[in-house]
Amino acid sequence: MIVLKERKRPVRIAQLEALLRRIPNQHEKVPNIKKELVRRRVGYQGEQSLNYYFSFMNDPQMFLLHDLRLLGSNRSYFQIDTLLVSKSFIAILEVKNYSGSIYFDPDTYQVYRTSTTHDDEILTNPLLQIQTQKLLLRDWLTANNWPLLPIAKLVVFSDPSTKIVSTPNNLQMLKQVVTAPALLSKVESLQSTFSKDYLTDSGLDKLTQQLIHMHVPPPSSDVLHDFRISATTIISGVYCPSCQRPTLMRGVVVGKWFCPDCLISSKHAHLSALEDYFLLLNQRVSTSEIHAFLQTSNRQQAYDLVNKLSLLRVGEFRARRYELMYPLSMP
Repeated sequence: MIVLKERKRPVRIAQLEALLRRIPNQHEKVPNIKKELVRRRVGYQGEQSLNYYFSFMNDPQMFLLHDLRLLGSNRSYFQIDTLLVSKSFIAILEVKNYSGSIYFDPDTYQVYRTSTTHDDEILTNPLLQIQTQKLLLRDWLTANNWPLLPIAKLVVFSDPSTKIVSTPNNLQMLKQVVTAPALLSKVESLQSTFSKDYLTDSGLDKLTQQLIHMHVPPPSSDVLHDFRISATTIISGVYCPSCQRPTLMRGVVVGKWFCPDCLISSKHAHLSALEDYFLLLNQRVSTSEIHAFLQTSNRQQAYDLVNKLSLLRVGEFRARRYELMYPLSMP
């Protein structure tokens, strides 16, 4: 199995981490931010944990594409956690990192979780979610003149201790649900079930490349708007990598940042500050805004710092702004 599109750490996680760094610890929204951050970290860790099981799948004619977002026939976007593509079938994998007992109700189509560490709760039904993804993916294949390969649906619970529960008459539906250790056996079963090739080797390559080419990254979320936090609340300055406070000052002669508290020095500490600016405030930034946010001694110092970075420049003279990115690379 070959991974053609890697799974990347969600930008939303980086935004939440930056927001916690840049607002006062006693801010009223801190508990809500931490709650979302924990949930998203758990989800991402669950997705990453499947890499171990994928490593045992040695078929070179099977390809993995993670975090795929395509434009559907209804002109809205749909996103797939993991897409497994072969010459004989496609499998949509929806990964969930839930602990406890997960009960699928065949009558109401609701999903309930009970756990010793969580209150009982109703969850979004992942089977309904991947059914929608299947319909949209099938329409996408038709619209792009690809043969209608069989599309399998699979909900994967990454926590091996998760208990999956339902009624005896719901066993057919539960064949689409597995825990991570059973993933390899399930994929082998799909290979046996769907043995007819619908694509040639070159067709498989063209399909996977088209999927990658037509992937549309999700737009960046406005995390300040989501939590109703004013931009004036954001703490400026360059954080010390040792004491984790915005105490660094830029040396005029030696070209390094110094912390007057712990006496540590850093040459590139401003990069993480500029990343925070991108994640929280704006993608475009002027020299004056860099000067104010980094708290440099003067605008010339801010200009010298940003000028060393390979950033796209928009506008001329005083109207010039720089296109930040995440992550930033060292000059």
